Amino acid sequence: MKTSSELSDAHIVLFAVQVTSEGDLVSLLKVVRWRPDILSNTLIYRLLLSFYPAESTGKLTLVNFLQSLGDRPDDARGPETPSPEPSISNLSRNEALRRIRALSLRPIPEHRALHTHSELANVVVEWAKILEQLHGSAQPAGEFVQNFIGQDSDLRRWYESYLVPVIRLQYEFYPDIEDVIGLQGIETLSDAEGIQTLLQYAVRRQNPSDVARDLDQVVSPWVRGASEAKRRRVDYSVEDTTAEVEAWESVYDWLVSTSRTEFNVAAKAYVDWSGPIENHQPTDMDEEVARFAQTGMAIVYGCSAASTDARNICRQVLIKAAKLLNLGPLDLFQSGPDISVPENFVNGLSETDLLPNALLKNSNNFTLVTGPSVQLLTGLLATAEILSGFSMSRNITELSHVTIFGSERRHKDELRRLLQHIPLQTRYEIDWRSVRRQLLWLHSWTEIQPVEAGQQRIAFLSRLPIGFVETQILDALLKAAQYNIIKDVYLDNPSPALSESEVEARVVAAILEAYDNASNGNRDRGGMKRASEILKAFRANFPHSPSLSDIDQLIKATHSLSFYQLTLQHGVPFKPVSIRVQKDPLTLLDKVLEQDARAYTKLDDLLEIARNLVRAHLPNRGNVITEDSEPLQLRLLDAEHRITYQAIMAALAANDFDTAYAYITTRLNTSLAQFAPSGFVDDISWRAAYSAGKYRPSASPKSLSARIDSLTQRMELLSRALMLAPSGEALPGILATWRRYEEELDGLKTQAVQEERAFDAKADASLPGAFGLDNRDADVAETKRVMARRSGPVGSGPSYEEEAPLGLFDVARGAAAALRKSAAFPLGSTGLRDLKIRSDTSMHHDAQREQAGSPVSDDGGRVRKRDMVANMVTSGLVSGMGWVLGAQPRDRTDFKGGSQH
Repeated sequence: MKTSSELSDAHIVLFAVQVTSEGDLVSLLKVVRWRPDILSNTLIYRLLLSFYPAESTGKLTLVNFLQSLGDRPDDARGPETPSPEPSISNLSRNEALRRIRALSLRPIPEHRALHTHSELANVVVEWAKILEQLHGSAQPAGEFVQNFIGQDSDLRRWYESYLVPVIRLQYEFYPDIEDVIGLQGIETLSDAEGIQTLLQYAVRRQNPSDVARDLDQVVSPWVRGASEAKRRRVDYSVEDTTAEVEAWESVYDWLVSTSRTEFNVAAKAYVDWSGPIENHQPTDMDEEVARFAQTGMAIVYGCSAASTDARNICRQVLIKAAKLLNLGPLDLFQSGPDISVPENFVNGLSETDLLPNALLKNSNNFTLVTGPSVQLLTGLLATAEILSGFSMSRNITELSHVTIFGSERRHKDELRRLLQHIPLQTRYEIDWRSVRRQLLWLHSWTEIQPVEAGQQRIAFLSRLPIGFVETQILDALLKAAQYNIIKDVYLDNPSPALSESEVEARVVAAILEAYDNASNGNRDRGGMKRASEILKAFRANFPHSPSLSDIDQLIKATHSLSFYQLTLQHGVPFKPVSIRVQKDPLTLLDKVLEQDARAYTKLDDLLEIARNLVRAHLPNRGNVITEDSEPLQLRLLDAEHRITYQAIMAALAANDFDTAYAYITTRLNTSLAQFAPSGFVDDISWRAAYSAGKYRPSASPKSLSARIDSLTQRMELLSRALMLAPSGEALPGILATWRRYEEELDGLKTQAVQEERAFDAKADASLPGAFGLDNRDADVAETKRVMARRSGPVGSGPSYEEEAPLGLFDVARGAAAALRKSAAFPLGSTGLRDLKIRSDTSMHHDAQREQAGSPVSDDGGRVRKRDMVANMVTSGLVSGMGWVLGAQPRDRTDFKGGSQH
């Protein structure tokens, strides 16, 4: 066994290795102090890192040992001489050297996070990492390192930048989370990755306060330490802050990007976090404050949420950003703030500035915190609040696009959507006065109205003229039936926003819109009810309005028409708008008469509908006399004639000749021509009379008298047709029908006379003491009976022989006599003086009348019915039948000399 003096350097090193591996730091310290020339601090540090069992003893033993190493001089020898064990001392020198060479000693690492030449600091950091791996947490490492931070500033910075954040995450903040980052991980993190990693635990909990706390107590120390490490890796002659600026930019990027998905978390954390300002040097304070404030603006513009909570948080963020640059205080909860954004500021804005990756650009005027940018964002937030009240929530970016870059058409679309959506609110009663004020504020971002002419303000609807906005609001008020508000604001107001003519036009348009959208013509239902209510509400305000007067007539006509059965083409049911789209609305009454079997019996009602349609001045291009330039009375009479004619035709189609006869004789007004312009032709009256005159009932009357009366009525109607026919083209057909009726009536008359004579003969024969008479006596008896009837009482009835209508040529002969006396039809040199129209039929009639004791013309007693008909036909022939006689009036443009017969 060798003595202490005989031990070689190799034996001493082996001895130090042995006591170190045994954890006997007391003995190691003795050896170190005994031979400091061999066992340097560097070697001891390497031996500790290589062989000292960290789990064998308490941390204080190692701490005391390391502190003792630092206190001794490098060349001072200790008084004690330790004795190595025989296993070492008995080794030969060569064997000791061989074992020394076989040792694998760990080098002292140089940690990038330190960048110091202090071996002790590197050993402490390395040992802290060993302790963390050993115990599975950073708490023991922290307790260990705390003993040395006063000896080395780099070690203190590392401790505060890396170890403390890890300890806080693992022990103080998230002890229940197993995967919290450790020392090895935090030292290797890059800026963006590190911020995302360090804040992930707070984000998981969705707690903004935790995020703000972690930003302040975890991220901020780490950013400063990491930035310092970057600076020290570059050998600059002056201090460089670029690394730290880049690190903080990563924090700002994280806040903005996280706000897009976790807005409440990121935005509230921004409000609660004091930021990196207090940790900066005065030289870069202003720039960093501006960047921190700009981050707040970027968070607001990047917010995709449009809820009430999101808007409240946005206000808080804006208030903080403005205060950072002394632009506050702001009252962002005012309902209608007065916002003024300079036009030159808006000219510097671009739509690309609203892209997510552009919000934090230094050149982005949207997010750079200035007076105009704060005003703009204030206006956008107030706009969002108003739209939310209308249940049309929009985020700030969308509102920015509309407000700054929207065209006039875009603004019109936005206003239209608003006015369509507002009436749909059912949660509460709509205050339309407040709605109007809010819409006007959206137009100018100020409650001072009107805006000065030529003053271009920036606002949500500022591209629209104020008159257009007011007109649209008026339309909305009309739809909402807010008639009192309309009168107060637009009619009774000393300074109305719209002229009276504009208001009247919108009222008329609203009535017609409701009318056109109505599905039923009854004015007590649906759209017709609404149209009637609007008319009633404003009729007194516009007493001289022709448009409202026309609408009044239209509504009356539509209401009355709704009670009739009416279906349009292809089975489409009648709607009020059908009246307004018809070229000739009166044709609808024609359809009513066609489809409603009994409608013709309600002629008075139909005529009133027709009058109202005419008074409504609807487009009526189906008739040449219905232009507005024609007299109203003429158009009314024409409409009455048309509807009466259709009713007559409907009555005839229903085999109701009596009604048709009554309408012709009592309803057709022949005074239409006095209102008509020159050249007007009444083509309705004669057609109605002619159609009824040639009508033949489906079932002939059974009694002979009824058949004769029916024929007489129809011949009377034919005589009217002769009088009213406008040209000679229609006369042949009328006369042909007349002649057929005349032949038929001759047969009925002969039959009637025979029946009458047979009845008289039977009556005479039945007298007591009667004897048969010869022919001469019979004639005398007949003459006496005729004379008795003429001299009899007024109530005695004439015979069919006396009452039979005149023949065609009897009528023509009477017309010839009238024409001779008429100055309106002067004839040629031969004239009509010698004109004689006779026929075998006429001569036969004269003979019969002479034999019956009846003159051709009765000049006393009753006027015979056949004479009345003859007079009517004669007067008609004078004006319309000259062609039969060969005479033409002078005033006919197509005058031709006809041959006389």
